[in-house]
Amino acid sequence: MRFILHLAALLVLALPALAAAQDAAPRAPSREFRYSFAVIEDATYDSKLTVPIPATLNQLLIEPSIGLRYRRRWTLSTSLVGLSYTNGETHVQGRVKEAYAGLSAGSFDFTVGRRLVRWGTGYAFTAAGVLDPPRIPTNPTDRLNLNQGRDMVKADFVHGPHAFSLAWSSAALAPASAGLHDTTAFRYNVLVHGFDASLIAGDDRGGDAFGALAFTRVLGDAWEIHGEAAWREHPAILLGGKFTTRSGVTFLGEFYTPPNIPYYRDMTVSPLAGRQSYLFLDAGKNRLRERPGWKQWDFGAYLVANLNDRSYTASFDANRRWGSHFSSYVHLEIPGGRSTSEYGLIPYSAATSVGVRFQL
Repeated sequence: MRFILHLAALLVLALPALAAAQDAAPRAPSREFRYSFAVIEDATYDSKLTVPIPATLNQLLIEPSIGLRYRRRWTLSTSLVGLSYTNGETHVQGRVKEAYAGLSAGSFDFTVGRRLVRWGTGYAFTAAGVLDPPRIPTNPTDRLNLNQGRDMVKADFVHGPHAFSLAWSSAALAPASAGLHDTTAFRYNVLVHGFDASLIAGDDRGGDAFGALAFTRVLGDAWEIHGEAAWREHPAILLGGKFTTRSGVTFLGEFYTPPNIPYYRDMTVSPLAGRQSYLFLDAGKNRLRERPGWKQWDFGAYLVANLNDRSYTASFDANRRWGSHFSSYVHLEIPGGRSTSEYGLIPYSAATSVGVRFQL
């Protein structure tokens, strides 16, 4: 904890000096430098626990990111997370979210290192995102920004409306609990008749080959539809849509049905349970400009449900910005269902998180 606090203090002191040095020196048009820095203090309290574990979790996160682009050809980017959490005992860990180098040469882009890649179109679920970070339906927005990329070598080629990507990802540095394999994957992406469509194919070392189709289509100014179909031993299907009202309220829904195989199965679902079906519903609005004095507020709510065992988790979010760099928030989760169901197994009746975020 003391190490992280000292690191935060040094970074807070160093970043303004670095920014001043950048402003004082003549800006070379061939060089672009960017950085961001965030500190999050998050506290969670679990109500009515059914297992003998601590009811409170305190987390302090420090998230610096640095990017450099030289002559529009070379790219270096790093995004780190320092995490200190107390849940009965205090633990400190560091995570490398991204750390990669890139080269652009004409229509080709080459990347090597750890990078966040998103090939799937789903918000809470994905069947086609074979290199994506794992979707967590009860945390679809990754609210603490903890997702880590995959270690990979990737080449991209763009010609008109056609884009080709070839990637090889290693699982050598991934934790064993992640269940990842060395993966070779290919994607062809094209915009045709308003559909942003992708064909994906590949193979997991020691596992099975896979194929997938993903698409997104915008309809007018208010509607967007998206979907995915994948084959990995058995088919997996995702269909979703988003609607935005004139006042800025956004509604989102997804239906997802994966086969009950190890690649897709949640650890709480029995191997004998058969194919599962899920529903995701979301509604939210940023900046309540229509109400005087409320334009700094964001509100949202979402529901994730297992349609087979009729269990669910409902979540509510409220965020308040204070000036340009500070914000505070409240996040509430309420699970429901039989004690043997997927979300009914969650060992609390409600989890309430409150936090403060500072960001440069």
